[in-house]
Amino acid sequence: MRYQLWSKASGRGCVFSLEAGMDDGVRNFDHHGQYSKNPSPCNDGRIQKASDLNAAVEITHIDADTFVGILRLAGKSLPNIDLTLLEQIDLKGSSVCPIKTNPTLCYSVGITALARKLNFPRVSAEQWQDVTAIVEEMISVPDTEIIEMGREAQTKSENSYFHCRKAVDGKVGFWAIGAQDPLDPSRPYEDGVKIVVVYRNHYKTVSIYCDPKSQYAFAGKIVAGIEFAGHPKACSTPRGVEFSEDDALQVFKEISKSL
Repeated sequence: MRYQLWSKASGRGCVFSLEAGMDDGVRNFDHHGQYSKNPSPCNDGRIQKASDLNAAVEITHIDADTFVGILRLAGKSLPNIDLTLLEQIDLKGSSVCPIKTNPTLCYSVGITALARKLNFPRVSAEQWQDVTAIVEEMISVPDTEIIEMGREAQTKSENSYFHCRKAVDGKVGFWAIGAQDPLDPSRPYEDGVKIVVVYRNHYKTVSIYCDPKSQYAFAGKIVAGIEFAGHPKACSTPRGVEFSEDDALQVFKEISKSL
């Protein structure tokens, strides 16, 4: 199969899409926004092996949930992990699994670590990108190796959590990370931080994450002069626009003052 990174599904009838803003239960599968009642791709039994293995699959990002959806479409063996738990981790973050060495959690973290190692690109709003070679290489990596990568990344993630923390004010926290800092944005929820502002220096982006159990959400809102878009509880700055760490700090300060 061919894999294309798009900012949203194209709607062409001859392709498939995963978590790209369309859902018909046949070729397009999503569980966000208006489709939130659907299972996530990792646990979606509607996704069957594609009859045309030369077809294109459109995705907007790569994580464990999307990746297992890809395995389903490609007719590959699914990882020997708890897919229901993986779905919950995808929806609510790692805080749903307090045991940091759990194989399912490590698989989720390992997929992200593997994608980072292979330099999986960030989606572009201007044009689609062919990521077939990277996805095929990811598929070739044994599950046990992915889980072990996740275990190693968990240790690094804890270090990032402590070393990349810039400020915490009550329920709001601010972290600034680089490409080699595998911070889990949901990790602060365990310590009572309900809103997490993350600046990614390698992308020049600002993201806001909210504890799913909280009342907070920022998608569609303007904070410090910046309009955030995406999932209500996991949104980011506009694609293709670069921001500074100071911009992220101002976002943190404005949210902190508003609570």
